[in-house]
Amino acid sequence: MTDAKIKLGVLWKHLSREGKTPYLSGRVQRDNLDAAVRLLHDGGRFLVLSSKKRPDKQDPDCELFVVPEPERHEDRPSVAPAAVRPAPASADQSRQRTNAGGRGGR
Repeated sequence: MTDAKIKLGVLWKHLSREGKTPYLSGRVQRDNLDAAVRLLHDGGRFLVLSSKKRPDKQDPDCELFVVPEPERHEDRPSVAPAAVRPAPASADQSRQRTNAGGRGGR
């Protein structure tokens, strides 16, 4: 892991009042806030790491970091985001194409 990560704060795991929905809440470390915001403006990302050692239940479950955007390598093929990929043809569309070609089994 790179040294460029900035610890932004800590998080605790909780359950909603109904006990069904998990969520995280936490605190920000003010002394690192300006540096973290600068890194986020430059394309940084959030990184949440689980705390392995929790001697006391009041200790945080996770730590929140801001890390720089990883450098992209040109030799590595990029994968298109799911929103950009064409949706697979549905069964109805496949049938329409087959029937439109005049080869329907009627």
